[in-house]
Amino acid sequence: MKSRQICFYIEDGDLPLLMQGVRDRVIPRYEGIPHFLGLTVVKAEVGRQLEIIVTSFWDNSLEGSELEAARFIEEIVEATGGIPSQRGFDTLYAQVRNSDGAFEPGHGAQSP
Repeated sequence: MKSRQICFYIEDGDLPLLMQGVRDRVIPRYEGIPHFLGLTVVKAEVGRQLEIIVTSFWDNSLEGSELEAARFIEEIVEATGGIPSQRGFDTLYAQVRNSDGAFEPGHGAQSP
């Protein structure tokens, strides 16, 4: 599994608009890419701002996701005036519990 992480800062009042954009534009575009598995959006309070980290997960390839990531970054720059950072990762281990409380198979350690 691969992941792409985009980090940026916003004002607290801008969070609802950001989340609406993620739901209405980003997720539907990513869902059209074959390797897309899902994403998380997390926040941390840093002084008067919020640090936002969006991590998208991909099935063994980031291929085809570069254009959509670039579009998302453009939207962030337009909305915040800041320059987000972006990094790609190889996921070495992930374990996720499903809604029934069982751990999902196939998300264990992978060779680097």
